[in-house]
Amino acid sequence: MSYLIYAAYGSNMLRERFLYYIKGGFFEDKYYEGSRDKTEPEDLGWMFVPYRLYFAKSSSRWDCKGVAFLSCRKESNPNHHAIVRLWKVSKFQFEDIQRQEGSSWYNVVLPLGEKEGYQIKSITGCWEDEKQRPSVRYLEIIKRGIKETTNWDDGKIEEYLVKFL
Repeated sequence: MSYLIYAAYGSNMLRERFLYYIKGGFFEDKYYEGSRDKTEPEDLGWMFVPYRLYFAKSSSRWDCKGVAFLSCRKESNPNHHAIVRLWKVSKFQFEDIQRQEGSSWYNVVLPLGEKEGYQIKSITGCWEDEKQRPSVRYLEIIKRGIKETTNWDDGKIEEYLVKFL
């Protein structure tokens, strides 16, 4: 089986939430089919990427507010680089994550280099002309994911996120 590293930047930074894309089941009243490959992904830490985080569209799943995307253009200012959590997944899992995310919104596979001999890829969409603030509930999931991923304190998490709101 071939593997790659999926770079998660929104609610998929939170392990509890992300595993529904792999294992399936209900998370916050939404059913996820899961992946054809139910193998638990390996957590390979996190890194900054030279892309800006932004929120756009209107998701009924998240109170008809915006959801997270990475910009389709590289960001030259390192203060506005986004953090991503690195999950080692099978290629089947990566395809199934994109399908469950909604391939009409998340229709761009963004290559982010390599780590440990594996390609790092993220999934995003180019919707910067449709920006919309996220819901408080969605932001709380992202904050929990950032804390779990980086071990930052609440103040540092707020300082990081406020740049993208």
